[in-house]
Amino acid sequence: MSKGHVIVIDDDAAVLDSIEAMLTVAEFEVTLFASPMLFFAALETLPFGCVVTDVRMPEMSGLALVERLGQSGRQDWPLIVMSGHGDIPMAVQAMKAGAANFLEKPFASGALVQAISDAFLVTQPVDPTSPDFDEARRRYQTLSPREREVLSHLVNGASSKVTALVMGISPRTVDVFRGNILRKMQAPNVAAIATLVGRGLAA
Repeated sequence: MSKGHVIVIDDDAAVLDSIEAMLTVAEFEVTLFASPMLFFAALETLPFGCVVTDVRMPEMSGLALVERLGQSGRQDWPLIVMSGHGDIPMAVQAMKAGAANFLEKPFASGALVQAISDAFLVTQPVDPTSPDFDEARRRYQTLSPREREVLSHLVNGASSKVTALVMGISPRTVDVFRGNILRKMQAPNVAAIATLVGRGLAA
């Protein structure tokens, strides 16, 4: 059984082939596109999926892709951007525009698989009437606005480094926030928070 549908967009054929191979081994269903325009031309026919895109492409940047995907009504589709070192400022902009995470090239296959798994985890439906959800909501209300902002990145799978870049703070400060969040939420790790309440936590 497939672990989920992943859509990969990159103008480098070798990159597409490599990612397809690693995600197929990880038991994801994979659809490939060599350009953003081909992706948007087929968008209406595509089932829900996690979009993985390069941030720098000739026809359209990853930032523009994030914005256009949101305008198409697919704000709930998790999106991960891949960037080279020089493209990190653009990748940070993409995260601020709605991307779930970014991976700096080169990255290990395990890092991509984990990022996709985390992105799907946050989109799982939750039962807002359950006692566990009510308790999690009560604990969430004890978080400061800054702690909630940090949590919004961490539950999508962003590392401390990525979260720090997006928020303009140090990774050490993110780790301090993480510790405070886990203590207030009474959770063993961030994944447990995402598993319990998913996207409905801040509603």
